[in-house]
Amino acid sequence: MHSIYPATGEAFLLQVTFVTLVLAGYGMAHVIMKVPAVPRWGEADVLDSKSIIHAALILSIVGTAFLIYDKIYIQGIDYSQGIAFAREEWRRMGEYRDGEISSIFSVLGYLFSSGYFVAGVLTVAVKGGLSQRFRFFSLLCVFLLLMINSLISGGRSNVLLLVTLLSAAMSSQYGWNFRGFINGRFARIVVSAMILLAAAYTLYVFYERAEASNLTAVEYVTGFLPYLGLEIDGWYLDVLAEDSLVSLSAIFVLAMGYITHSFSTTAAIIDGIQEDKVIVFLHAMNIFNKLGLVAPPDSSWFLAGRFPSLPGALWYQYGVLGVFFGGFFLGVGCALAKYMFVVRASRIVPLALYVASYAVLVLSPMLLVMDFMSFPFVILSFVQVAVLRAFIGGLRGVFRKPMRDIPN
Repeated sequence: MHSIYPATGEAFLLQVTFVTLVLAGYGMAHVIMKVPAVPRWGEADVLDSKSIIHAALILSIVGTAFLIYDKIYIQGIDYSQGIAFAREEWRRMGEYRDGEISSIFSVLGYLFSSGYFVAGVLTVAVKGGLSQRFRFFSLLCVFLLLMINSLISGGRSNVLLLVTLLSAAMSSQYGWNFRGFINGRFARIVVSAMILLAAAYTLYVFYERAEASNLTAVEYVTGFLPYLGLEIDGWYLDVLAEDSLVSLSAIFVLAMGYITHSFSTTAAIIDGIQEDKVIVFLHAMNIFNKLGLVAPPDSSWFLAGRFPSLPGALWYQYGVLGVFFGGFFLGVGCALAKYMFVVRASRIVPLALYVASYAVLVLSPMLLVMDFMSFPFVILSFVQVAVLRAFIGGLRGVFRKPMRDIPN
């Protein structure tokens, strides 16, 4: 599989330059602020983590219920014909409404349904105060909510986002290991099975979309890859034509192409035309537009629908200066986020800043993580549980106060 656009060398150089600038900004800020190392796992656990996980899961269950009600009973989306059909029907209804919100239940659903990301991050990051049984069932709830929310939207980005945030949670704790995280053999097998099922679901989405197009897997893949700026090598096409069993691997190839096609998109951007369109922070601007806060952004660029890498997007929208300042200050911002986390590691907001900055860095070769559909709501979920914890903590302080100290 290779790019159909010729400027792959220039695209690679742009990516390497961006990474160098990020490292320069991160290293400089790291030295100036004297950022300490991340805490050892279990030495700086988030306070009241068990209560926060409970609250995050409850909010997520409520929000997911609102989304199901909105999509099935208000919008009338038919899921019986498969998630690919349901997603296309959902997309058409959104175009018919001209971007207007379908109902208040949709708003509440998106506001609260992402709480399972917070629960997952805390379950992984926190060592003390969480029993093995609690940790196992929390992960099971997170997995079920992930699958339900992914099926509702017919997408797969939530799987990639959750994997990235859980990896960030692991990296935030020095000495984290899977055996210490889940020490029961049965529990480890179930957790491993959940990981495999999540990966299988992403392949199933591609298979469903091939089925919905009334094409074979090979026909769908060979027809869709050029849209992503990719082309299958000739020797592999010969193998696909001769072996029907190997043809099933075409779905896996498409999945890999979908994840990595942003490099090809970056090559196209370098050779492409200059346009005055919006591709950076596009998702956030669309949300603000639905709330009536900004005008509709013009996102009709020449490769709309494809993923631009973060350096490619900065190059397209802001040119050389955008890549230079964007990369350098991203590194500075990530160092600052790490510093804020390690000095206040027992607080949930600093942890949120750390995992968010990690996600931006890790996913930058693919796209700006803020343009994942769920990411803004994930950050909002961290804020929600932080506010809820502070409110409950304040109430506890009032009721624990001796009666004589409470003013009349």
